[in-house]
Amino acid sequence: MMNELYGDLLIIRLPAHLDARNVAQAEGPFEAAIQTHSGPVLVDMQEVTFATSLAFQMLLQALKYNKQQGSGFYLSGLQPHIAEIFRKSCLDALFRIYPNRETALIDLCGVA
Repeated sequence: MMNELYGDLLIIRLPAHLDARNVAQAEGPFEAAIQTHSGPVLVDMQEVTFATSLAFQMLLQALKYNKQQGSGFYLSGLQPHIAEIFRKSCLDALFRIYPNRETALIDLCGVA
């Protein structure tokens, strides 16, 4: 997992394989990054090729936290099969999802 700041936007890039073990390892740093940042968050999922329900739970908890803080929480770059899971489970109605990081940066920051 890699984090970077783009203005006041925190960008978190998730690893390719989000199985139970990787989610357990990433969850603490993921939550800490979000909770220590007071602004909007973009989760770049371009590299994610596998995700368990624990990964979706982690994202939902982060979305809830950011909404309570009054900050935006966005996703970008979902692979087609991951996007299909979001659609079939109606998670796409909860998250603002961008097709890629560049589109998100244009919309959220005004530049790519």
